[in-house]
Amino acid sequence: MKDNYVLVFDIGSSKIRAMVASYGLNNTFVVKNQVKCDYDGFYEGRFLNEDKIPFLFQQILNDLDYTITGKSDKVYIGIPAEFSSVVSTSATINFGERKKIKQSDIDSMFYSAGEKVKGEKVEIVSVNPISFKIDDNRWIQNPIGEIANSLSGQLSIVYGGKDFIEFFNNIFAGLGFCAVEYISEPLAESIFLISKEEREDLNLLVDIGDLTTSVAIVKGEGIVNLSSFSIGGAFITNDLAEAFDLSLTEADRLKKQVVLSLKGKANDFYELTTDLGKVIKIPLNLANEVVGYTIDTIGSAISKCVQLFSSQYIPYLPVYLCGAGVCKIKGGRDYLAKCLGRNISYAVPPLPGKDKPHLASIYSLVASALRGE
Repeated sequence: MKDNYVLVFDIGSSKIRAMVASYGLNNTFVVKNQVKCDYDGFYEGRFLNEDKIPFLFQQILNDLDYTITGKSDKVYIGIPAEFSSVVSTSATINFGERKKIKQSDIDSMFYSAGEKVKGEKVEIVSVNPISFKIDDNRWIQNPIGEIANSLSGQLSIVYGGKDFIEFFNNIFAGLGFCAVEYISEPLAESIFLISKEEREDLNLLVDIGDLTTSVAIVKGEGIVNLSSFSIGGAFITNDLAEAFDLSLTEADRLKKQVVLSLKGKANDFYELTTDLGKVIKIPLNLANEVVGYTIDTIGSAISKCVQLFSSQYIPYLPVYLCGAGVCKIKGGRDYLAKCLGRNISYAVPPLPGKDKPHLASIYSLVASALRGE
């Protein structure tokens, strides 16, 4: 077993997860330590109360009992979709004669493509292949070792916002780290959660968090299109609180009781214990309607994203769902599937005992960090 651990941060819209992990046997992970903490989060691409965030990371490092040394002075940060963008572009290399394609040829193509589409407010996080074509006639997934006169590629360039990157560079420089590497969270999820065979064609990956939802069209080793919007599971909690005059903690407990597949009678209720210990009755059908209304809203926004991606409705597009915003609601996935008119599969880490949709982002980031070691 390798003992080189990576330190990874998952910047969620209401929680930050940190994990120190390495490879175990059979491509499993050994988690040395992990911490999860609530914070004010971000909304519509801006952090709320960002002045508090540097102190939060210092506390997380203390809780991890993490010591910065020469071997552990690098940190990996996941960039959420709200601070990211994707451009799909094409590139071609003409060799002038038939030759065996090497990794260096692909690296040169990636570099040239990235240089052509730089932006003032963004930095390139990664360049990934959607598909390759050799000699204008054959599409392939991996051209290394092929003999050809030319190589063309459909490429996905992922950008991170410069403000986001500079903000975290300053935080971790102040904490004593020498290197910060940024990983696209939706790209890491796409590669880790969806099999290579499935990615030979288009897939839709939806991550519904607390305050944000990302929608990615995935193919090959890249993201074809990426979008996000600021609606998530916390909106369901807020709607329940408003509908039944509850505190947020009471509304969250009610949300955990909701079963959307239930069709109750007029006198059917959920029994809820209030913060003061009193038991109250919440009409079952009305509570389900409140939850369903917000999921309908999320589903409509997802459908609009897909329509923006393609002028044609793609009926066969496989849909994968992760994140805690809807997955933790009993019947939430099936209700969303009805909203979209599509079957939905859970996207889960392919790890024993960790195959839960709400663990998708942190383990995907860890997998990406370890591949880069």
